[in-house]
Amino acid sequence: MRAKKIILTVLAIGLISIYLVPMIWMGLASFKAEKDILSGKWIPTQWYLENYEIIFKRAKIGRWFMNSLITAFFGTLGIITVGLFAAYSVSRMNYPGRKILYFLALSGFMIPIQAIMIPLYLLLRNLGLANNLLGLILPAFPSPFAVFILAQFMKEIPLEYEEVARIDGANEFQILFNVIVPMSIPAIITVTVFHFTALWNDFLWPLILMTSDDKYTLPVGLVTLAGSDVNIRYGPIMAANVVASIPVIITFIFFQRYLTRGFAMGMK
Repeated sequence: MRAKKIILTVLAIGLISIYLVPMIWMGLASFKAEKDILSGKWIPTQWYLENYEIIFKRAKIGRWFMNSLITAFFGTLGIITVGLFAAYSVSRMNYPGRKILYFLALSGFMIPIQAIMIPLYLLLRNLGLANNLLGLILPAFPSPFAVFILAQFMKEIPLEYEEVARIDGANEFQILFNVIVPMSIPAIITVTVFHFTALWNDFLWPLILMTSDDKYTLPVGLVTLAGSDVNIRYGPIMAANVVASIPVIITFIFFQRYLTRGFAMGMK
């Protein structure tokens, strides 16, 4: 038993290192001069703050950051809102065709985004939403993952709470927001962290939809830095990557204690 724990601990440390070592190197490289990066030194010879000054003065990093923040925040808010109504409908209400609707909602898992990008782009262009942040936000609202996790969590909530609320005269909206939602916080936070991270890191769809650099999100903007005419090199690019990582890291640190419970209850 002791040997098993040691092996699992070593494996865990190894997996953590795979993720943390590149992040540590990126953070240190953002404070290095170009010669230190090219020579492969881990610790900067001299802490070099000009990398951050360069990206904020010579690139549109602030604009891209706000575009990503707006897209991730409102996209996640829409996903949670739509997901709550859909999950409550298929998990707590009884009506003909409920299981079929649930199956149709989950069928989105089987459709890769690449398969619908062209018709989706043409639709948004006809609606005047190409090169518009709404074109990134609105298509994110229907989420099979959100419906699945929230519905599975809601199924575990005892019916007695709902019955007491009905006896007190509560309607469906009151039951959802006053009873079910407060008890589903771990699942809601799980969906929030997952989708906020996914929307923040999304690269392909913003690259296709956005045509002007003022509308770029951070992932797209960071890629353009390497080939831009402002001659930005490795140090500033690493600094830009650090800036891009901060919201995701903060989100995970604040909400990580809810993630395990949310996933465990959602997968029952």
